[in-house]
Amino acid sequence: MTADSTDRAYWVQVFTPKTWQEFCAAGAKVTGFRSARWWRIQQLKPRDVLLCYLSGVGKFIGILEVESEAYVDESPIWKGEAFPCRTDVKMVVALDSDTAVPIRDLRDRLSIFRTTHWGLYLISSPTKWSVSDAEAVMEAIYSARTDARP
Repeated sequence: MTADSTDRAYWVQVFTPKTWQEFCAAGAKVTGFRSARWWRIQQLKPRDVLLCYLSGVGKFIGILEVESEAYVDESPIWKGEAFPCRTDVKMVVALDSDTAVPIRDLRDRLSIFRTTHWGLYLISSPTKWSVSDAEAVMEAIYSARTDARP
């Protein structure tokens, strides 16, 4: 366990390639979720970590740090949906689609693969993850970023 892992929670946020692109184009400072998840969004606290997963692609593409309590705002960020349950975030790491980490590459390191229903951990977001799984994903993301440097 890392020194700061006890005072923060780790979550997976699911994006589509399109919502990730729109999030980044809007400055990557505010992330949002559907209204039905409001009860869960209120559990996000400053310093919590969001591991960004691309659905349909099956890759982790970034790490965000939560910077505010949850709030409701319908200002346009995404074209297809409002995602009004929001929190301010800071981009810690962003990979591109070529360097993003395939979740299946982490099969031997993630506890979610110990069940046949591992995809349930990626259906709705945010989903709280264990410290050990989160650390494995973060390590892989940081390694991919380092490996991508010329």
